[in-house]
Amino acid sequence: VPHPLLLGGGNVGRQDKISGVIASNPILIQIRFGLSSKWPVNDVEAMGAAKCAMLVQLANGIQKMKQKGGGGVDFSGPINVTSSYMDLGYKGYSWRILVRADQELKTLASLRNPSKQDVALYKTLSKRHVKSVKHHSTIHAVHTRHPSAGYAVRLAKRWLASHMISSDVLPSEAVELIIASLYSDGHGNEDNTKLSSSSPLGVPATPIAGFLRFLHLLSTYDFAREPLVVDPHGHIDASERSRIQTQFESTRGQDFDKGPAMYLISPNDRDNHDGDINDDNGEVTVGMNTGGLIAGRGRPSQMASVWAPTYTQIHPERVILSRAAALARQSYRHLMSCLSVGGDWKAVFRESTSSLRSYSALLRVDKSLILDPNCSCAGGDLSINQNKGKGGIEVPESPFTRGMRQRYLGPKSLRRKVYKNLSTSDEVLYDWQPVEHLVACLRQKFGSYAVFFYNNLAPDVIAMLWRPSTFVTQPFSAMNSNYKRPVMDEWQSDSLVVTNPDDIMREIHHLSRNVVVDILVLDDKSDKSNKNSTSSLKRKAA
Repeated sequence: VPHPLLLGGGNVGRQDKISGVIASNPILIQIRFGLSSKWPVNDVEAMGAAKCAMLVQLANGIQKMKQKGGGGVDFSGPINVTSSYMDLGYKGYSWRILVRADQELKTLASLRNPSKQDVALYKTLSKRHVKSVKHHSTIHAVHTRHPSAGYAVRLAKRWLASHMISSDVLPSEAVELIIASLYSDGHGNEDNTKLSSSSPLGVPATPIAGFLRFLHLLSTYDFAREPLVVDPHGHIDASERSRIQTQFESTRGQDFDKGPAMYLISPNDRDNHDGDINDDNGEVTVGMNTGGLIAGRGRPSQMASVWAPTYTQIHPERVILSRAAALARQSYRHLMSCLSVGGDWKAVFRESTSSLRSYSALLRVDKSLILDPNCSCAGGDLSINQNKGKGGIEVPESPFTRGMRQRYLGPKSLRRKVYKNLSTSDEVLYDWQPVEHLVACLRQKFGSYAVFFYNNLAPDVIAMLWRPSTFVTQPFSAMNSNYKRPVMDEWQSDSLVVTNPDDIMREIHHLSRNVVVDILVLDDKSDKSNKNSTSSLKRKAA
């Protein structure tokens, strides 16, 4: 839904109050600059500064267009420039502009002895500017050929969010690739040559069928022992599949407990043409791996391929994947039962009481920060209401429509009064997501101690689960003495201290004071705790 303060030209309609924030992620735009001798030579930091200068010049140009009128009237809202991107408003939506410099990718790929920072930067830029574009093209082609695939993806993402498995612990790209595998696995390539026959089922014809197949695959696929190869257009031949299997077995090890928990491979995950940058001779610049530059320069077909997951290299963790598989198994059985004997299908989009009690602690978020309670994992409203429209005609209203209207209005405390003779478009706040930013902060600070879950569509609860390794006794070290307390019994030379959960909970209490109104501890690990009791830390919202 277009935001009225970003429509341009001061067109805000007849509304008295309008939301002063944009609660959704900005739409990404990539500006690509090709190879040129005008770029700084072999200086990555200088290239980054040049990209930032380009964004500043672009922002200045848009500001001049807005002052002169004409085509600039469609731009509205503040323009925020950072070192890596620029945010702006255009025709009712917020946009984020990124600059891709092929010269920067080529310079990083040509380093003979790259540092860890160089390797990390290359992987980040390659994923952001190259692989994400190819991923979009792949998924767009699947959804164009199979219209129900897009709806199945939406159902899958809604189901994951309702069970507090957010897109930052199970990437959205991974969900899209899993759905794409259901519409392509075992059905041949463009030449109708069958490449795989792992699925005896046909292509799902409806969104419900696609969603059920997604739950079935997620709950039954042996991700520990088999890579999931998604190849909608038959770009991976038999020899490359054999190479993928060999590299997967080498990564997993003999006990199948190493490497990414979900080994998800698509045609865009071949590292020897990450950059896909053509130089003056028409050759392809070779990508780099963690060991440095892959030797040589030439065509991808002339070199050994190195296959590695792009979107599931770090996430999901094994505990996340295990939980998602267990929930998918239960949801699949329940939905199949509903199809045969009837039942409440809405239950698969809600967290049960027993599921909530399986966490170590629950952090209840202030209700005023929840824009769409219909998506709540505890009490979301999935019913279709009948509202009276123009002429008294009843018009059905879906949960999606209600949610979009509530997101459009925004939080009550941040709604702005509209005056005809005053412009307030420059006071819009982009990317307003306080709960998401809090969870990111908690994961950065306490991710080694606990796993954090939340519903990214309606983050009314943040769940916390202690890691098993958190309370293993350790030797004392002044360098690593944060959140530690002495062992109360059975002292040994290598086990003098243990993690103090009280210190961690106090720190979480402090960091979340402006977002969380109540903390319920279900698994009390403090030394004075009673194993059969639960404790609650209650306080008023700041």
